[in-house]
Amino acid sequence: MTDRFFHLVELVFTAYAVPALLVPFVWLGRRLFHGSGAAETAERLDRAVAAYGIVLLGWVGAWMAVALGVPVEKGGRVAGAAFWIGYALLNVLLASLLVRFTAGYGNLPEGASRDRLFLRFLSAILVQPMATACAFAVLYRIMGLIYHLKVPGLTAVQEGI
Repeated sequence: MTDRFFHLVELVFTAYAVPALLVPFVWLGRRLFHGSGAAETAERLDRAVAAYGIVLLGWVGAWMAVALGVPVEKGGRVAGAAFWIGYALLNVLLASLLVRFTAGYGNLPEGASRDRLFLRFLSAILVQPMATACAFAVLYRIMGLIYHLKVPGLTAVQEGI
């Protein structure tokens, strides 16, 4: 498998696996702190998509800053912690979006508003790998890492009886 293809598969897998692993915790948290509560409305779901979009734009902006040469690593541990919290927020917001849509979208009345909401939700799902790629680029820079696929192999040691 070529390095580029491997990175792409790894990125897409991570982009969807991390929020998927968070879904049970988000669902449990919503159950514990919000109870069964009121049914989801189109406005509340639209705000959830907008919150995800704002964090996504923050990651794209951070990536653009890194690409333009802004020394984000000079922020030290504070910047590192802030970017890691931002990465967690991106994934928690997507997991929350998945939980909320699963619970409430079916109860919304038919119409153009519902269709637009579904397209926004689908857009959030489709751009998640791009957001993850931007986050990885910034996080690698913050941590001072260069990503290499090549891992040195273990040397064979002959052990006799």
